[in-house]
Amino acid sequence: MAGIAGYFGQAQTPETLQGMVRKLLHRGRGGEAFYHANPVFMGVRTTAAEGAAQPAYSRDDSIAVLFSGEISNYAALRADLERKGIHCRNDSTAELVLHLYEAYGLNLATHLRGRFVFAVHDTLKDFVVITRDRMGQEPLYYTTTQSGDFVFASELKALLEHPGVRPVPELRAIDAFLSFGYSPGPGTFLKGVHKLPAGHRLIWNPGLHVMVEPYWQWETYMRPDASLKTDADFQARFDTLLEDAIAQSAAGLHKPAIALSGAAEETAIAAFLTKDAPPHGLDTFTVGYDGDEEALLPAREIARRLGTRHNEIICTPPDMEKLPEIVWALDEPLGDPAVVSSYMLSQQAGQGTDGIIRGVGAEDMMCGLLQQEAFLRMSRMPPLFSAFYRAGVNLLPQSWMDSQFDCNGRIGDKCRQRILMVLSELGNRRSSLMRRYAMMTAVFTARDKAALYTGTMSPVMESFMDSGRESALSWPTPISSLLALQKDYVLQDSTLLRADKIAGLTSTTLRLPYMDNALVEFILSAPDHLKYQGGKGKVMIRNYVEKVAPGLPEISRRHANLPMQRFLSARLMRDLMETCLSEKAVRARGLFNPDVVRHIVGRVRDGDMIEMRQGFALLMLELWFRVYIDGDKSWPR
Repeated sequence: MAGIAGYFGQAQTPETLQGMVRKLLHRGRGGEAFYHANPVFMGVRTTAAEGAAQPAYSRDDSIAVLFSGEISNYAALRADLERKGIHCRNDSTAELVLHLYEAYGLNLATHLRGRFVFAVHDTLKDFVVITRDRMGQEPLYYTTTQSGDFVFASELKALLEHPGVRPVPELRAIDAFLSFGYSPGPGTFLKGVHKLPAGHRLIWNPGLHVMVEPYWQWETYMRPDASLKTDADFQARFDTLLEDAIAQSAAGLHKPAIALSGAAEETAIAAFLTKDAPPHGLDTFTVGYDGDEEALLPAREIARRLGTRHNEIICTPPDMEKLPEIVWALDEPLGDPAVVSSYMLSQQAGQGTDGIIRGVGAEDMMCGLLQQEAFLRMSRMPPLFSAFYRAGVNLLPQSWMDSQFDCNGRIGDKCRQRILMVLSELGNRRSSLMRRYAMMTAVFTARDKAALYTGTMSPVMESFMDSGRESALSWPTPISSLLALQKDYVLQDSTLLRADKIAGLTSTTLRLPYMDNALVEFILSAPDHLKYQGGKGKVMIRNYVEKVAPGLPEISRRHANLPMQRFLSARLMRDLMETCLSEKAVRARGLFNPDVVRHIVGRVRDGDMIEMRQGFALLMLELWFRVYIDGDKSWPR
């Protein structure tokens, strides 16, 4: 892990840049490096290997580079440069990026594989370019202060160390969070602060002009390779690219920790790596939940079959006390309780290993998420059956309803109402994909918000539903449209944000093979039925697992997820909710109706999936306010 920060403009005291970079200490324990060339001031927290080699300078000192992240094709790129007569003076990635910039200019990022954010200051051309990796594995925030200074950092908390940046909440982001459980970019929870989108670069010059432009575009790869004629051809190519991505992820890790949840994507990683396991063997890790022994069984059996040293991490209700610290790490609230199990995995698997390899992103890319599968099933439902289903939703027995959704919660009254609304919206031909999918995934619908919001929030209700977002979703098939939506919003602003920030909090190296751009580009081009078929996603992954290790079990989503009802009903969480969401606290915040919040908190213990999500989202939002806006010293800083 590493992190980058800086500002362009009026020189501040040295403590300003030092404070920004040191706020990223958890992201890079190897050291720190700084670059000053008025009006450009930048710094980086680094790994031990990179510390002494940054910044990297050109021979005439006219170009300087600071780099955060990892390049998986470093050796191949260096060899290619040497064939061109360009030789590196040391082994730093920053110097490699410097020479690539000299060779390819602004297009250098198209040659990189991996996770990265880097800044290049070209004094002769008088600009700085900051580039983020294709998938958005490395975060980058930026803003312009009232005095005109441009400020950027890997994390919001570092950005706030600059005296010109003030934490003013952005109400539109709060509204979007209450719909999705996260806030879609490029905006953030702080007014005037933006995220650099994945696959984009930002160019700044002293004339105070800032230009953001893409260098990699998703739609370029949506057409199938004409040389692949059959499903077997596509599967074979997928298998080759997957194995290459896993091998690249494991490179340089002498003692990796392999996440093994029991999901197919992580079983595939473990199965491949055990083919050529080192003499000391491989360590696999799974997170289970107190009182749910059944959740541990699939991963335990997979580990036994593959011959790994298996470690079980048990998450208990008292572990929820980490939520304030997790909110501090995330920079922005997320409404998914999986942040707690992610933290437990990263913290414990990171001890005694030199990095964790996880299957993060596979479900997003191959329609494996519950909401994706449910959306596609409902979208394909014949009109006659849809009408029958709507008529019977309130009459069907609870056990049958629960069996239709492999989730950790009850399909209670609130859920049934939501299903009826979704079915009605799906029948509306004028409704956009964005609106239909938002209805499916919403924590709070517009109807819920109308009751929840005070006059402060009502003017921004559903303001994220702008025409620009909807027009960007004109894709040829429902699955390609769904994946485009996933890429633009969920993947970089929720899935990868959580993975990066939690790994950063625990100072753990994180490798995500399913986010390798060559693999992603192929998945985009593959036929829809090789991503989703028969009501299930991840088709090519499951085919690969069955080929290399047939007959392995797969965990159900019900057991894979944190048992919310039991955890949210525990004394610690009840006390936390009653403190943070008390009538006094809600009135003081001024955003929500205290009576509605009290009703939601009171219903959380009933186990309705929607009401539990709503209560948890409100709690995470209030914790974020206390940490980032109030500066309450009783919370983590």
